Order: sequence, then structure tokens, then C-alpha cells
Amino acid sequence: MDVLVQVLGPLEVRVGGEVLDLGGTRIRTLLATLIANSGRVTAVGTLVSALWGDEAPPGAHRSVRTYVSRLRAALSPAGDALAVVTHPAGYVLRLAPGVLDVARFEELVAAGRQAPAGEPAVAVEHLTHALSLWHGDAYGEFGEVSALRGETRRLSGMRLSAIADRIDAELAVGAGAELIAELTGLTEQHPGHDRLWGQLMRALYRAGRQAEALEVFVRARTVLVERFGIDPSPTLVEIHRQVLENDDRLAAAPVTPPARPRARNDLPGDVADFAGRRAELARLLAAGREGSGALVIEALDGMAGVGKTTLAVRAAHRLTEHYPDAQLFIDLHGHAPNQAPTTPLAALDMLLRAVGVPGAEIPNDLDARAARWRAELAARSMLVVLDNAADSAQVRPLLPGTVRSLALITSRRRLVDLETAQVMSLDVLPERDALELFTGVVGAGRVAGEAAAVREVVELCGYLPLAIRIAAARLRSRPAWTVWHLAERLRRAGSPLAELSTGARSVAAAFALSYENLYEPSRRMFRLLGVHPGPDIDVNAAAALAAVDRADAAWLLDHLVDDHLVQEPAAGRYRLHDLVRQHAHAVALADEPAEDRRAALRRIVDFYLHTAYRGSGLLDQQFPPIDIGVPAADCVPEDLASETAAMTWFDTNQNCVLAALSAAERAGWDTAVWQLAWTLDNFHYRRGAIHDSIASWSAGLAAAQRLDNVAAQSRAHRRLGLVYVPLGEQDTALHHLGQSLALAEKIGDVLGQAGVHFILAFAWMHQEDYRRALPHALSAQNLYHEAGGTTWEIRTLGMIAACHTRLGDHDEARERCESALALCRRHGDVYGQADCLETMGAIAVRTGQHEQALAHYEQALTLWHELDNTYRQAGALTEIGDIHVGRGDHEPAREAWQRAIVLYRAQNLRQAAAKVAARLETGSPPLTP
Repeated sequence: MDVLVQVLGPLEVRVGGEVLDLGGTRIRTLLATLIANSGRVTAVGTLVSALWGDEAPPGAHRSVRTYVSRLRAALSPAGDALAVVTHPAGYVLRLAPGVLDVARFEELVAAGRQAPAGEPAVAVEHLTHALSLWHGDAYGEFGEVSALRGETRRLSGMRLSAIADRIDAELAVGAGAELIAELTGLTEQHPGHDRLWGQLMRALYRAGRQAEALEVFVRARTVLVERFGIDPSPTLVEIHRQVLENDDRLAAAPVTPPARPRARNDLPGDVADFAGRRAELARLLAAGREGSGALVIEALDGMAGVGKTTLAVRAAHRLTEHYPDAQLFIDLHGHAPNQAPTTPLAALDMLLRAVGVPGAEIPNDLDARAARWRAELAARSMLVVLDNAADSAQVRPLLPGTVRSLALITSRRRLVDLETAQVMSLDVLPERDALELFTGVVGAGRVAGEAAAVREVVELCGYLPLAIRIAAARLRSRPAWTVWHLAERLRRAGSPLAELSTGARSVAAAFALSYENLYEPSRRMFRLLGVHPGPDIDVNAAAALAAVDRADAAWLLDHLVDDHLVQEPAAGRYRLHDLVRQHAHAVALADEPAEDRRAALRRIVDFYLHTAYRGSGLLDQQFPPIDIGVPAADCVPEDLASETAAMTWFDTNQNCVLAALSAAERAGWDTAVWQLAWTLDNFHYRRGAIHDSIASWSAGLAAAQRLDNVAAQSRAHRRLGLVYVPLGEQDTALHHLGQSLALAEKIGDVLGQAGVHFILAFAWMHQEDYRRALPHALSAQNLYHEAGGTTWEIRTLGMIAACHTRLGDHDEARERCESALALCRRHGDVYGQADCLETMGAIAVRTGQHEQALAHYEQALTLWHELDNTYRQAGALTEIGDIHVGRGDHEPAREAWQRAIVLYRAQNLRQAAAKVAARLETGSPPLTP
């Protein structure tokens, strides 16, 4: 049964020619709102706003469900042609093809605009038919409903443009006087539309009313200047000149359609400054050579501005000779401003007309039209570029069915479900190609001597071709600028997106189109990714960020990846291109309420805090715990199951945790700041990440001071004192340790005092001043005993032993160390065991037992490796190299030192690496006292 939904005038649903009784005003408003968003999710909140405005009653959300139920009952005669589907985020209206009059209107308008240049009568036919579908204002009495206002304005704008297009086509056919009355009314209704003024002048001139045409220009100029503050356009001024001069081009002339050439070429022009994409272009050219024996369909996808169309057009031009019957190009408007995607029905109409099929022979049914298209291609060798596809469903009916033709498809969405296509995903350009593109647009002369500035510009552009072209075009149009000036503008803009626009081209606008084509839950996830402070994110963190469960987060992220708004550089890790991140942040500020942004940030900070806290406890179970409270609502921390899992998580997420710390600092959450520093401490120690540790604990100390939290201040000073020791900054280390000790004594923190003395002993041992180190080690032992810190008291025994052996008391050292090692093994303290084994090795070295020393250090190295402590591995390897030299084994020594240097350099410990490198140069360790 035929079903028709009419919104180009009063809202009506017709089934079999009969108008359905939809019910009261609210049900009709509900249907109108769903139609305006057909195919997309309409949130319940949007429907509440449409139905009640600012006066929604309590329980309005429940009332929406009732109205939806009534609407479904009213629409039941339409069957599956008109279905309201429940979605987790709201409701979706699904319309069968050909049901909505708007879709038919847009198809006919597109067909009129695509009519061949020599056949204006065809354009008149299509556009007249399109405009005949209007029976009043769009959506009738619902046109001013706030939720519909944007759609009604869009449709009204399309209607006016179609009218102007139809009049242009009629003028091209030879019309004149018959258009004057209509155009007079249109210019009164739309006085700012100077295209209509020009058409009226042409119609008057053709009617022999030259003086009136000149008066119209005067009236138009007055209205445009006085009411709108703009001058007449160059086109209008040119028409005025032609009227004054009786230009023959204004006269009506019979139109003789040119003979249609057999080989039609609709390809856009190739760009002269094409750069890069050598491998991708080679693949397209190889795949597109005629006679390959297989149907060739290449689908190029990638983020906005990555150069998909540019590559497809270049390949198409290079392949023209292989497809002599026609080279067609059609923009499917999958991501186009103020324009709905071209329907397959309309696209097929354009394609069939392009290959010479008369309009009367084109079937109305989609399947029949697609079959006719495949039949037309069956005996021809044609190349078809389907540009800017919305999805696979849009292009599937447009594909050729034989091996003689080639289809090149471009889309911002990954068309993974296009079964017959070979998919090619484009990334941003490598630096070399980005530099080549910028230089090609600007000219080699403008970049001479500014290589560093050019590199900075393309980096700030994120190596994105569109951004690079826009930046280069701005430089090219401003002779006074240097490349360095352009780089400085991009750098100082805060967000380079603000600078990356020229004329009608804008990187931000390109991203905005991709964003607007998402459905609301995906848009919300994208916005919140702009709130996320870290460089990348995983599914668990994204779930906490958006307050959704893990499955929903994974689904949303996958869809954003398919839409090329999010990248997945490694399985399960997601990131945004720098410019896309800036856009996500901008739309978050614009579209996400401030309280929702803050709540999302709190959830992600708590996610990293609580997950890192669990991980830190697994890395060293003897580390004194702290109370971090409970995570924010809807934040589910990751449950790390083992020490290995914790190290893997920290290795992957350390930068995210540091970013969360900085974000918490900016948000004023000082307690979270010092607690995040605490959670990173064990990992930083294992990795020797001294500089990161200094940064996090410096922020933690400042936060603790703002909170006036003496215990946290003491802890921060203590850890800063520890990390400054390996850098050789003894004075700074002693200052922090002195502050920590004073604060710990002030609040009676015996365990904290013990920790300070332990680190003071370590600091003096690092300076090889063991006489100063020993008293602090003994004080630490006594204080740990007093505080009940058994494990740390045992570890202090090993430190005391190390002091004794370096002071020459080897027997005392050995006795203490053997006792400490046994106790560590009894308590399962692997850290303590590794420390004691190193001390046993040092004792053996000093007593001339090199074989035993080597065995001890190698056992310690094994334990440090099991603990994944790269910092202590490097230290053990240095000692092993020294022992090998003492035995005369220089090659194993060099190998051990080289391994140590690699580990130190990976941890950015240049001073430690330099000391070991000096051993390599001299072939021996430094002399020890």
C-alpha cells in the first residue's frame, strides 16, 4: 500500500491516498520532531522540549513514552514504512525509501542541478516538479517549534534556492516577461537576495522594459546598502552594465543542445601541487588497469581534510585512457554543510542521465533503477568516482556489476561492510611529504632559509593536508609574512584551528561536519574525549569518563574510529589527532554543560587515582598505605590482578596519570593531586623516572601546602629528597629531607622519621661518605623497630651492613647482611633480598672473592628483573661489569656496562649513564677509597 509523509506544508500522513487521523496536537508535534530527525536518534529531552517547551510537567519523560505508544497506534496502518523504534538514548523514526516528500524534493532538485549545461529545459522540468511538492510552509503549524526551527529554515532556504535555480533555467530557455510578476513578489519577500534582483532585471530587459530594469538596480542597491549594509555583488553590477550597454548576452536566444559526446568526462581538475601518497597512488593505478579480470572497487576513507578526494581525482585522471567510454564524478554529500546526503535514487538518476538515458526511461523504483545502471555499464568501460559517501548503503546501489568498469569511493566513514570493495584508509602525511606539499603551494622562494619554521608549521598543522594547504594559502596571500611569522601565529593562537581558515575553507568546519553526522551518544563521547586530559585512552577509562558501561564505551569508540574522528594506534588504545582534539575540546565547551564537564573530569581523575593506587600496592606491598576515599559515582576503576599487570598498566598509562594530576591541579582538587603523586611513586622508582617523579611530587608538595596537610607535606619532602639523590643534587636532597624530618617530628610520625633517616643514609652512601651514612642507618633501624615496621627494619640491616663493609669492617657487615637476607626470605620481601644480595656482592668484592661476588650480583640482577625495576638493573649491571674487569674479563665487562648505559639513557639519567660510559672509555671502574 502506498504511504506518503508530507511536511512541505501542513503535516499529513497518507496511506493508500487516505489521510491518517494522528490525534491531538502533542502527538502531531511528536511525529513532526521525529520526522525532522528521521534515521537519527532523537533524545527524550529533545522531545520533552518540543512538546512542552520550558513548562514541562513532572514526569514528562514518562509522558513521552505514553505519547510514543499512541503515535505508534495511529501509524499502524502504514506498517513497516513508518516505524518508531526505541533506542537507549531516545527514539528513532525509520522511514521506507520514497515515503517522505522532503526526500523526493531533494532528489528532484539535485537532478535539476545536475542537468547537462546545454539542456536547461530538463532542469526546468525537474525543478518545477520539485517545487510542486510544496503546499505551504514546511511543517505547517509546527514550523516554529524550537526543535524543528533549524530544519524548517533549512527547507525554506532550499525552496528559495530551487526557485532561483528554476528561474535561471527558464531564463536560459528564453523566458522573460512571464517571470516579472513572480520575481517582483520574490524581491519584496527576500530583499537581501541579490540573485533575485538580477533575475528581475534580466526579465524586464527581455520584455523591452530597459528603463525599469535600471530602476530595479537603483532600488536593489538602496535596499542592500541601507538595510543590510552591503554593496551589490559583482554579478549584479555586471548585469547592470549589460543592461546599460544593451549587451547581446541578455537577449533571449534559442538553446540548441550540443550533441552529447560519447566519452563524457566530469572529473574535477587535478591539483598541480599534489604531494606524497606515492604508495597509495601506485596501488590505485595498478588496481585500475583494464583487463585485470576482476571487478575493481576501491574505497578510500580517512578523517576530514586528509586528502581522499584529491587522491581519487589524481588517480582517475591517470586512468582515463583505460576507461574510454566515460569518466563520471558525483558528490554524494555524505558530509556537506546544510545539505542532506544524496539519496541512492537521486544519484542513480544523475548517473543514468549522464550516460544518455532519457528521463522518461529511468525507472522510479530503486532496485529497477540500480539494475538499469548496471545494464548501462555492462557493455561499457567507465570510471566512476563516488565522492563523499555517507555510508555503504548509499553507494551499494551505485556500484558497477562487471569487470569492465572501475569505481573509486571516498568517505569519512570506514566502509567495512561494503563487501566487494578494497578498503584503503589514509593517514596524515609523513613529514617529508607534508614539507613537499607546503613548499609546492607556497613556492620554493618563500621558504628559502626557513626550513625550521616550515617544519614547525606542518607539525602545528598535524601533518593534515587540508590544514597545510590552508596555512600555505594564507602565507601565499600575504607577501609581508614570513614562514616564521605564520608559525608564531599558529603557536600563539593556543588552538591552531582558529588560524586554519581561509575564504570558504576551514579545518574546523570540516571537523564540524563529521561531528554533526554522529548520533547523540557518539557526539557526547567525542565531546568528553575533548575533556580527557591524557594523550590517549582505553575502554575502561572511556567508560568512566562518559559514565557508561564498558561495552557501550567500546561500541562508541569503535564507531568514532570508523568515522575517523578517533584513531586506534594500538589495539584497545584510542587517541585524537591534535587538531581533532582541539575541535573536541571546543565542542565540549560549546555543547556540554559546565557541570557535566566537571563531573566527567572528576570521574576520569578518580579512575586514574584509584586504579593507580591498586597498582602501586601490587608493586610494593610494604609501601605505607593512604586513605583515598571512594571513587566518584559511575567511575569503575580497573581491577589489576597482578604485579605484572600493574607494571603493564603503568607503562601504558603513566602519561595519562600525570595528565590527570595536572588536570586535578587546575581544577583545585589538591587532595587528589598529592595522592596521585603518591600512586606513581613505586612505578617511578622501578623505572628510574626521576624527572617525572620530581614533577609529580613538586605538584604534590604545593597541593599539600595549600591544604595545610603536614603529613602529606612531610611525605612529599621525603620523596623529593630521595629522587634528587641519584641526580647528584645533594644540597637539594638534604634540604627536602631536613624539612621532612622536622615536619614528621612535629606531628609525631615515627615511621616518617625512620624513612627520612633511611634516605639520609642512602644519600650519604651515594656520596661515598659511609661514616655519615651509618648513624642515619642505625637511627632508621631503631625508629622502624619502635614503629613496628618489621620489613623496613630488616631492609635497614642490609644498609647498615653495606656501610660496615665500605668502612672495612667486613665480618660485621657479613654477619648483619646474612641475617637480613634470611629475614627477607622468611618474610617474602623480594626487594630486601635483592638489596642484601648486592651488599653481599660488595662484601665479596672487598674481600677478594670475585666469583662469589659475581654470583651475588647476578642473583640480585635476576630479582630486579623479576621486579621489572630497570633502575636497579642498571646499577647491578654496572657492578657486574666492574667485577668482570677485576677478574680480567674485559669483554663481558663491556657488555654489562653497555646494557647499563642503555637502561640509564632510557630513564633519562644522563649523569649515571655518563659515569658508566667513562668506564667504557678507560676500560676500568673509577678508583674507590
